[in-house]
Amino acid sequence: MNIRQIEIFKAVMESGSVTAASQKLNISQPAVSKYLKLLEEDTGLKLFERTGNRLVPTLEATTLFDQVERSYRGLDQLSRFVTGLKHHPAGEISVAAMPMLARRWLPEMLGPFLIENTDVSLSLPIRSSGWIADAVSAGQVDIGIGLKMGDTAGVHYEHIMRVPLVCVITANHALADQTVVVAKDLAPHTLITLSNFDQWRLAVETALDNSGARPIRRVDTFTTQVACELVARGVGIAIVDALTAIDYAGRDLEWRLFRPELSFEIALMSSAYRPGSHLGGILIEALRSYAAETEEALRACGAVG
Repeated sequence: MNIRQIEIFKAVMESGSVTAASQKLNISQPAVSKYLKLLEEDTGLKLFERTGNRLVPTLEATTLFDQVERSYRGLDQLSRFVTGLKHHPAGEISVAAMPMLARRWLPEMLGPFLIENTDVSLSLPIRSSGWIADAVSAGQVDIGIGLKMGDTAGVHYEHIMRVPLVCVITANHALADQTVVVAKDLAPHTLITLSNFDQWRLAVETALDNSGARPIRRVDTFTTQVACELVARGVGIAIVDALTAIDYAGRDLEWRLFRPELSFEIALMSSAYRPGSHLGGILIEALRSYAAETEEALRACGAVG
């Protein structure tokens, strides 16, 4: 494959026809057809069904186009990065965080940092831990904060904080008179589950299996915040991180210790190959310090033993 073939393939997929693609690229229709044929020969894939004058993309073409779009988005990211270097040569940094930390914890830490460093420009994408690791590996993000989902090539992981899981309930719930909720206590209740955390699912499901508990399953959601909002509305109970639970406490919600003791191990992600910037080093040190303070606060309120 070569860049010209990919460019013409992309134009045909986006415009829907050889004619429209040729007009968009300002080349002849036979030239477009020639490049498409060469692309099929080079890849060994049948990319289009030819029906009269129409080209109908095959499943392979659709799949390839998805990858092409991702590559072009990477180029767009590179272009924005270069623009950032031009306008902020010493003060541009990107920090990606998982939703669990991005709602309150990270803004509380970044607020004073940004006020003190007025010449710093910050990009703060909120994504899943897997996405963050891939972005750090690809150099699209300077610093990542999330769960370690396994070893990712090119990523250095540093444990900075352990956040326990607790049970979130309403004040009038049947479990409200207990100081500790154990896995078997969940059996007769509706459990709101989390689709964004593979580690959550594995840990909680293991605890439930070991206890023989079979809670009612009705709702699966992406973030702990949505889970807490649903609990507050009487939909069910949830096992969430203590940071989110404490944040919601007092707003129609209460939390109880959960046993067996489960926790999220929060990792700081950085490139294993590229040296970090001076600014990045300062921010990483601030993150370490704030994470240590957070763990101490969790111990003080009884969430961490």
